[in-house]
Order: sequence, then structure tokens, then C-alpha cells
Amino acid sequence: HSQGHPADSMGAMKEDMSENSLRARKTVDLSGGDNLKPASKQTEPAPVWIHCLLLQVASGISWVGSIPILLFGLSGTMAPHVTWPGGFVSAVGLFSVLVQVDQRYAAEVVFAVSVICVLLLPTGVWYPMSYAVLANAMMLCNGIKKLCGPCPRIFNFQCRHYRGYHARSELGGALDKLESGKSFYACHPHGILSHGWIANVVWGKRFHEAAGRCFYLIDGTLRNKGLLARLWCDAFEGPHGGLRDSSKKTILSLMESGESMAMIPGAYQEATLFTYGKDRVALSKRKGFVKYCLQFGYNIHPVYTFGETETYWALTGLEKFRLWLNSFGIPTVMFLGLSWCPLLPKSGVELLTFVGPPLKLPKIDEPTAEEVNKWHAAYIVALQELFDQHKAEAGRPNAVLEIV
Repeated sequence: HSQGHPADSMGAMKEDMSENSLRARKTVDLSGGDNLKPASKQTEPAPVWIHCLLLQVASGISWVGSIPILLFGLSGTMAPHVTWPGGFVSAVGLFSVLVQVDQRYAAEVVFAVSVICVLLLPTGVWYPMSYAVLANAMMLCNGIKKLCGPCPRIFNFQCRHYRGYHARSELGGALDKLESGKSFYACHPHGILSHGWIANVVWGKRFHEAAGRCFYLIDGTLRNKGLLARLWCDAFEGPHGGLRDSSKKTILSLMESGESMAMIPGAYQEATLFTYGKDRVALSKRKGFVKYCLQFGYNIHPVYTFGETETYWALTGLEKFRLWLNSFGIPTVMFLGLSWCPLLPKSGVELLTFVGPPLKLPKIDEPTAEEVNKWHAAYIVALQELFDQHKAEAGRPNAVLEIV
């Protein structure tokens, strides 16, 4: 990733916006069929790209920036008493404890710390109060059971504008073979921030139409303790399904009700293994979802997004150490997207997502390790076949899928 003069960055921004304004005029076919097809004249008008950009910025702040904002507020609140470095260290330590407990209690602790710090301020020093207000406002997002009710307007806006940000964002594959209920969609790869999963699956109208009611599973900290991100999660709820945490308890509860669900099995590990332009999935040791699907007799659909590996540049190396940190739920990625805003993904990427036909599993109440291994191996074969079948269509005929 090149770093140039500020003027070059502004030029790149203008060029990027101009280029994407033209790309935004491209439309996506919402009809059925196995493969990606040219859009028809009846397709809805393309969204304004600047709106797509603003949605990406808001999403980045909510999903990625919430915790740094909270830590900034806590650091500023304590800084007059322990200096800024001391405040930051104290804030990180406090947060690492509070994230483990009931968030109502966590909000009360942050409020108590803020009050104590403000009461101990020297006479005439009031600016730390603004940091205290910020910290408490952020924690309140977790302390409230539900931030908002279902909001179709926000949901529909996201469906149109996540997709419109990229050069192409389309869904294809065996959509005519999707069944409502008792289906598990295993999506790959995670990438850095899972933009293919976001645009074409979670907020993909075409996927919703094909799959029916479905629940989308994400990391528990993001779903239940994600601060501003919880607003997006609560607004997402509706007849199409909802966003849930990926805990064993949640998965078993949904399967007992026969609900369909989609998730990225590779999670943090796959993000850690991310290398620009390289198709890698962390799957060799991810067998839990296969065991659950056997216990409840679910169909498993492999889902793969081409182009996810080109959304960011990322630093590589020290993989064993970083994977060890992942075992504690700590993400270990450093990445760059657009030159003028590294948090945003490269907008010139084509994200082409393909859904494979179902791998029909038998219902086995207590599957043995051998049975789990057998069907896990069958799933890997199904994923490899999906990848090989569509890689030429995605413009990458020589691509090789590496399964770690």
C-alpha cells in the first residue's frame, strides 16, 4: 500500500468518488438462476454513491470505533488524576474486566468512576466532565436492554447502500435449491471486516428472498456488548430474521426451533490469516457447526465470496503468536483500505458471492467423532467444488483455495 503526498490522497479521493459515481449506475439482477447475470431494465435505480460512502463511515465508527471511543472517554475522565498515559492504561484494564460482566452493572461502575473523578477535580477544572459524559453515553448503549425496535427504513437503506459501495456486489449460485428452515449457511472467507457477508448475505435482499427467514450469527461481544453496533443489530430485526450471538446456547436454541442460520465459521482466525489476494479459509479444525447440524438434521450450504481478499491490505507475519491471542478472543489484524481513510474498504473491488447446493446431513442425536469427521470432510469437498465451479466466472480462473 503506497503512501503519498496529502495532495495525492485528495486527488485519489476525488478520482475514487468520480469512478464510483459511474459504477453506482450499474445495477444488479434480482431474478433467480444459478449464475450472475446482467441486470435487466426493470432493476431498481442504483443508489447514490456518496450515500453508500456515508453508510460505510457510520458502520466503521459503530462496529470498529465504539470501543476506542469509550476508552478515549474513560481515559480523559481519569487523566487529571493519573495523567493521560495512566488514564489510558486504567481505562483498558477497567474495560477488560467490565466486558466480562452484566452490562447493566458495567454501566453503573463507569458512572460511579466518573462521578468520583469529577468530584475530585481541582477547583475550576471542568473539561474532564465532557469526557465523563462521553464515556457514560457509550456505556449506556450496553446498559439498556434494547436500543431500538425493528426499523424497516434503516434495514432497507442498508440493503441498498452496502451493495452500492462496491464496483459490483452480487449473489449467485444454487439459489433455486435453498429451502426455508433447517438450513445452515457456512460463509467464507471472513476477510478483514467481512464486506461480502455484509453486502450480499446479511443485508442482501436477494439472499433473504431465496433463503427465507434466517438468523445471522456474529461474535457475542459485538452483538451483546458492541456499544453503538447494538443499534444496527436491534434495527435489523424483522420477519426476515435477526442478528444473534454465535454462542453454543444460541445455536442450539435456534436449531431446536428449526430456524435457518448463517455464520462465518473461520471468525477471528480467518481474519488473522488474511493475506491480500490469497484465498484462505480456516476450516480444518472448525467442526462444531457440523456436529450441531448432524444432531438436528440440518442441510449445510457452503457460501464463498470472491473479492473479499482484495478489500484491504494487511500486515502479515507472527501467525502462531497472533493465532494464540485469537484463542482469548483478541483480534490481531492491522489493515489499510482506501488511501485517504484506511478504515474503509477498497471501493473498486467486485464482491461476488456464490451459494452452493445443500449438503444433506442425516439426523444423529449423538454423533461420534468419526461421523463428525466424515461429514466435515464432505463439507470441505463441497466448498472446494463450489470454489472451483465459480472461480472463472468471478474472473479468477487460476485461483487456488487454501484450507488451513
